[in-house]
Amino acid sequence: MCSVSGVLILDHSKYEEIERKFVKILTKAEDRGRDSFGVVTLSRDGRVHVTKSIGRPSQNLEKLSGFVKEDTTVIVANNRAEPTTEFVKYKGEKDIQPFVGKRFIVTHNGIIANDHELEKKYELERVTNIDSAVLPPLLDKIWDGSIEGLRDVLGRVKGSYALVIADKERPDRLFLAQNFKPLYMAYDFGLGALFFSSLDDYFQAGPFDMVNVRKLEPYSLVEVTNSKEMRTLNLRPELKKRALVIASGGLDSTVAATKMIRDGYEVTLLHFNYRHKAEEREREAVRKIASRLNVDVIEVNTDLFSMIGNTTLLKGGGEIVKDRKGQEGAEFAHEWVPARNAIFFTVALAIAEAKGFSAIASGVNLEEAGAYPDNEMEFVRMFQRLSPYAVGPDKRVEVVMPVGNLVKHEIVKLGLQIGAPLDLTWSCYEGGDKHCGKCGPCYMRKTAFQINGVKDPVEYES
Repeated sequence: MCSVSGVLILDHSKYEEIERKFVKILTKAEDRGRDSFGVVTLSRDGRVHVTKSIGRPSQNLEKLSGFVKEDTTVIVANNRAEPTTEFVKYKGEKDIQPFVGKRFIVTHNGIIANDHELEKKYELERVTNIDSAVLPPLLDKIWDGSIEGLRDVLGRVKGSYALVIADKERPDRLFLAQNFKPLYMAYDFGLGALFFSSLDDYFQAGPFDMVNVRKLEPYSLVEVTNSKEMRTLNLRPELKKRALVIASGGLDSTVAATKMIRDGYEVTLLHFNYRHKAEEREREAVRKIASRLNVDVIEVNTDLFSMIGNTTLLKGGGEIVKDRKGQEGAEFAHEWVPARNAIFFTVALAIAEAKGFSAIASGVNLEEAGAYPDNEMEFVRMFQRLSPYAVGPDKRVEVVMPVGNLVKHEIVKLGLQIGAPLDLTWSCYEGGDKHCGKCGPCYMRKTAFQINGVKDPVEYES
């Protein structure tokens, strides 16, 4: 396990300042690797300069002086935290990354699980038994130097990786590749250089204008040149259109599920019974909706929120906030359930991965985002960014929001247009025979149908 770093130099006039800044980043990156470090530079004519040492960069600063020259185009580096499975008692320079092949130079963060199989299959010779050392001879033997070719090679590697790869024959470019291991890029306009590292925190040692810091997408492959050209390929597996929709039995999730079906997804509803006041009515609604839509439903029973407590939405939790019209309950999160959507989304993600769903969805929408933070579109976007790090290697589950940008009357309008079973839905916080007509969801529902000039198909007590 390591931190990988690199620089693509665009303006060679400030090479000394680039070196100083890079040494700060490398020293900061000790956080992810303290056993050894290595720095390999590449010049315009393809010459290689290697600096390697046992221990931390901060303990060997004398070795990190003058390694960047006026003709240096590329820097590739590594801070290594030696895994238990690859402990080397007597380490030498040959055991320290980056590893230099006949043509390609590689620094790797992660684990190559099939390194011995690759070595045997392609009759490779590597300088050390460390798994990462198999990569340069593998690339030298079967890679043609194109980004498409690298995608093919990486498809043969099992394990985890964030890679920075330099090419002696093309010292004007770098390749960056990652599955779920992180990689960040930062451009320094003043120095004319692109810096790369495993964590954005390491750039703070530079320091950088954080506006110029970009996280590279998980499961992506990037080729970047010193003319600032950048090509990106997706390394993710192809997805089948199977969606697990978190469904409460209300308007929003019902319209979301119907839209996913209309968009060509095979849909399954996921419903949580969590001892809330409308549990029986919501369960009944979800089952009827599933039958009408001709989809399966998965139910999860949990007492978790009863243990958390402190919410009026649960049975025995106190009175639901109501006023004459219900507007107060619609505009503030009086019935907040701690971390509910985060928990629902996490459980949905786990089930989706286990059962082969390609997406999870919910009725998160713009209207309720005004009162509930976990209904904000940003919540879903952030969860989508988390997803690649919460599922297994080479797995993929998208997190989507079919009605995320809509307000309540727009959701009703869409539901009417696509034939969602709005007549079967239950929106009320209470669990009576009819909708109470006074809580926040009842107020929004009634108003949304009125705006559309359509009679609400459910009955109200008032």
